[in-house]
Amino acid sequence: MSTMVAGAAFAADLLSGPRPAEWKELREAAEARLAGRELPTMHEEDWKYLDLKPLAALRFGPAPKVAADISGRLLPEMVGTRQVFVNGRHASHASCTSAVPAGVRFFPLSAASEACHALGSVGAGDPRNLFEDLNAARFEDGAVILVPKNMKAALPLHLLFITSAEAPVAVFPRLLVVLERGSELELVEEHHGEGAYLTAPVIEIRVAEGAVLRHERVQRDSMEAFHLGTLRAEVAKGGQYHSRTLSFGARLSRQQPWLRLAEGVEASLDGLALLDGTQVADTHSFIHHAEPHSQSHQLHKCIVDGRARAIFNGQIRVAPRAQGTDAKQQSRNLLLSETARVDTKPQLEIYADDVKCSHGAAVGQLDPEELFYMQSRGLNADDARNLLTYGFAADVIAHVPVASLRRALRQLVMARTQASTLGDLS
Repeated sequence: MSTMVAGAAFAADLLSGPRPAEWKELREAAEARLAGRELPTMHEEDWKYLDLKPLAALRFGPAPKVAADISGRLLPEMVGTRQVFVNGRHASHASCTSAVPAGVRFFPLSAASEACHALGSVGAGDPRNLFEDLNAARFEDGAVILVPKNMKAALPLHLLFITSAEAPVAVFPRLLVVLERGSELELVEEHHGEGAYLTAPVIEIRVAEGAVLRHERVQRDSMEAFHLGTLRAEVAKGGQYHSRTLSFGARLSRQQPWLRLAEGVEASLDGLALLDGTQVADTHSFIHHAEPHSQSHQLHKCIVDGRARAIFNGQIRVAPRAQGTDAKQQSRNLLLSETARVDTKPQLEIYADDVKCSHGAAVGQLDPEELFYMQSRGLNADDARNLLTYGFAADVIAHVPVASLRRALRQLVMARTQASTLGDLS
């Protein structure tokens, strides 16, 4: 079957036919690439700022089957549109899809048919991505979302990936999202956990002609966790893909979003990382403008305190035939301590003539004049610092469309910045 499968045929095949034989071809190819591989080192260009020695020092076993309390993680707008996965397995007792719009397919991979051999085809994979191969070789379960032609889903869908372990474990969640022509969807993807673990999720997305996907991603893993995620999205002519990744947890995290944009596509790839202690957060993004007249916007912000470290490497490539491209990229970073560190490297590769492309990077501390102004209006030094820090993050969170999630994220940022004088913002 072609990797660019027609949506209707794909959906029909996926929901009928034999159960998969463990995606044999996908797994065997991944296992072959893994043979003899070792963890990337800082001698490799793509990993020059990220030291994986803490990961190599731990031994991760298989994740046990456990139950999880999700009562504090429910969002009112999505009580009946959620799928929950605990330790890499579908948790039917915690999932509820009673309010999923008719026609939208939202179910675990373990219930899919062998048509899911399309797994691993978005972007054709990266043979250098060890963790993507680990996921392909070892995943147990994940979610499938199929939105039929011209359907505009009225309610957002909610995905919860939860990891809980007393000893170090490894989990490999998987997600396949297919939007057929002219459809629309809002998706909230969250990662939570307790204990020490490795999670290496892989998300594959196909947005067909004229379809629109808004994708909120929240990483709130345990402070002992390692999160090494891959996202691949292909957006067809006139489609839209808008993604926002908010990273708060994990001892060490790395996000690798990869986008391929066809003609007339609109895409945004925004992010916020809030780091303290000895946390490390790395974002390596790639946006490929493959065809004419597409637009992309990327704003990535990091707030770094303690001895934490943030890394950003954002690459935009404009193909020779991608005339009329409009691409903007900004990396903005706030250091709150003398021992915090940011490494930022925006990149443009432009092979076309008629384009509007820009990028910029800024690393700085709070403005002393702004601090003085706030204190002159009656705030003490700590409150002034906290309010300015919150304000730096607020514009990223302000555009989250789900009200309850937006409130929860604002409260989380306020708690981390101790900006209690702001009160309860909606």
